[in-house]
Amino acid sequence: MQHNKHNKIPLIATLGVVYGDIGTSPLYTMKECFSGIGLSEANILGVLSLIFWALMLVVTLKYVLLILRAHNHGEGGILALLALINHRRLRFVSTNSLIAMGLLGAALFFGDTLITPAISVLSALEGIKISLPQINHYILPTAIVIIILLFMLQAKGTDKVGVLFGPIMLVWFLVIGSLGIWQIISMPSIMKAMNPWYGLQLAIMYPKQILPLLGFVVLCITGAEALYADMGHFGARAIRISWLGLVGPCLLLNYFGQGVALINHPEAISNPFYFLIPEHLLLYMIGLSTIASIIASQAVISGLFSLCGQAIQLDYLPRIKIIHTSSQAYGRIYIPAINWLLCIGVVAIILIFKDSDHLADAYGFSVSGVMVITSLLAMVAMLRVFRWKLITVLLTFGLLFLLDLTFLAANSLKFAQGGWMPMLVAILVWNIMHLWRHQRKRMSDRTRKLSLTFSQFFQKFNNEKILRMPGTSVFLSKDFDHMPLSLIKYLQHCNCLGEQVVVLTILSHTIPRVPKNERIFIQHFTHGFVQVVAHHGFMQSPRITTILKDAHSKGLEIDINHSTFFLLSAVPILGTRLKSIRGLGARIFRILLRNTIKPAHFFEIPHQKVMELGVQFKISD
Repeated sequence: MQHNKHNKIPLIATLGVVYGDIGTSPLYTMKECFSGIGLSEANILGVLSLIFWALMLVVTLKYVLLILRAHNHGEGGILALLALINHRRLRFVSTNSLIAMGLLGAALFFGDTLITPAISVLSALEGIKISLPQINHYILPTAIVIIILLFMLQAKGTDKVGVLFGPIMLVWFLVIGSLGIWQIISMPSIMKAMNPWYGLQLAIMYPKQILPLLGFVVLCITGAEALYADMGHFGARAIRISWLGLVGPCLLLNYFGQGVALINHPEAISNPFYFLIPEHLLLYMIGLSTIASIIASQAVISGLFSLCGQAIQLDYLPRIKIIHTSSQAYGRIYIPAINWLLCIGVVAIILIFKDSDHLADAYGFSVSGVMVITSLLAMVAMLRVFRWKLITVLLTFGLLFLLDLTFLAANSLKFAQGGWMPMLVAILVWNIMHLWRHQRKRMSDRTRKLSLTFSQFFQKFNNEKILRMPGTSVFLSKDFDHMPLSLIKYLQHCNCLGEQVVVLTILSHTIPRVPKNERIFIQHFTHGFVQVVAHHGFMQSPRITTILKDAHSKGLEIDINHSTFFLLSAVPILGTRLKSIRGLGARIFRILLRNTIKPAHFFEIPHQKVMELGVQFKISD
């Protein structure tokens, strides 16, 4: 069920966040589609037919009408879907296989996020070639400056400029739709390209070129994944209304308008989008296009921050510094390490590929890969979580899944020309997530073996002989059914505790948000021992002040000024056999662990109230 909060968000706000990427695709899609075929009227109608049906089948039918149904308590996105499926025990498929698949989809999104800002900004600025060709050599440095400024502004948050995103994108869609209508009026017959026969005829005429052509047609649907990923912020209803009522029609009108321009003026192929614009308005449109491309870039950057935040909460990535940029709007976060890695990557891509034509060869592979994985996970969710019948799942998703596979195969042909880049990034990110998850589980299992259950602890330690000091001792624990190893080690060395001992376990769940009345569980034991289990969803950030406030509402008195928080710090050491290449994974994990921010910082515990106990762990590969 969708949350009521969605109704409070203006419908226009979805335009700036959800549709920034797919909304700027007319800047580059049409000109790339004719790199391998001629500019005859039949070919133009065929390409338009393919674009029309790609938007109708993939975006409208698959995402807007079907995939938005596969939500995790109102949240969408590949990790939310993975968390939903992983919560269920599935007999017909390996859970580990589904996790690996979901992590690959998340990793592919990293590659997509690197390319989107680069191709969007370059495509917008390349309109200068038409009116001011003498300053062409300034396009590349200007694009780099815009990208660097964009990433520098991330730390400020998007609240102040974010309110402008929706209205600006509204203007953008109305303008590009109007430009398309202006051309279509002179040739209404162009609308016959909606007939799928023209696309089929193109495939018959160019059997060898059709698959590479589909690799460029897929550019018109890049950004479709944002419809699903941002469902938790805006709700399925707002996304459906804005797509069906404005975004979809305006995009199609512009594409068909470009088709008319190409039929009447074949020389427009150098940049068919900007050919639609009267010359005296060209510089204004370049400015609007640049702003729209920045908004598109902002959308995927914010999406990546959200994805990384979810991955950290679900323990698929190491804990790194997360800054909340808004006290009112939930989920507005800034991750400095990701931000600057992304900035370096985008600038490097601009310098490597130099223009949007070459970037188009790299674009599409990661997008189609994410779509294939999303379809697979959605089919599993519909079948086993939402209890759809097998025949219903096959009829609704079967052909769409084959279409996704076709787009993936088409983009794989561009691997040598640039498709290797997002794939390389995805493999790197996937290996980091898989390695982190695997080694963290092994380390947790070892800690658990060294620990004691609550009953074993009270049997082993004589509480009458433990020296008790004024105040509260808070020990963080990963396991709600075991005493924390930090408590056992501290007692062995010091044999003293606070008058009140709180064993605090903070658990992350595979649902987006835990209701406030279900976040805290408290159990009292003898001798002043209290167990507190704090629950949170993967879209929530556990802060110690919030946890203590919720505990206080449940009747537990904890004064943070008279409390000491005891944390276990793992010190990784390598075995002698892991010095060779075979121990590369273990060495990478040690580097990740050493650069992970401390739990005290992550949970925002005052540093002067923290005491850490170090325990050495031998890492195995």
